[in-house]
Amino acid sequence: MKYNIKQVKSIGLQNNNFHLRNKIGLDKAYKAKSGTHVEDDVMYIAGTRNKQDWYDDFTKLPFWGQTSKAHRYKSAEQVLKENPQIKSLVGHSLSSSVSAELQKQYPNRQLNLKALYGSPFVDFGFQKHENRYRHKFDPVSVLDRGSQVVDLGLVNPLVAHGYDKYE
Repeated sequence: MKYNIKQVKSIGLQNNNFHLRNKIGLDKAYKAKSGTHVEDDVMYIAGTRNKQDWYDDFTKLPFWGQTSKAHRYKSAEQVLKENPQIKSLVGHSLSSSVSAELQKQYPNRQLNLKALYGSPFVDFGFQKHENRYRHKFDPVSVLDRGSQVVDLGLVNPLVAHGYDKYE
């Protein structure tokens, strides 16, 4: 059964359906023109969706360190500026880098990286990050050794890179 965020809250699932809430929010972000969805104090940011995002994936991040010049970053930054209530960020793939960059660029906002899925980070795992998740066979997040690795039996790399199987 599919629930929207308000239904999840109303039936008392908010404490034990963390990934379901994030899936619902990210689904809405992927459908929104801006690539973002704001629910209460959380901004959900979609990952790669179009040619511009693909271009930015290869020319601006993660190795080039120019995430703040990516189109997805600029869109999310605008939404952040328009919504002072935002305290937490949830992102998938490209938007994991965008979320981390927003946190870095806006230290006065004290943004919480609530959940990042399939992050393209290069992290060799000296410290585990409780808020980062990756499927065992996700090729995009393969170098993010600091994330929580989940094995749901997803061998297809395109499916393993998704955010929607954690619920």
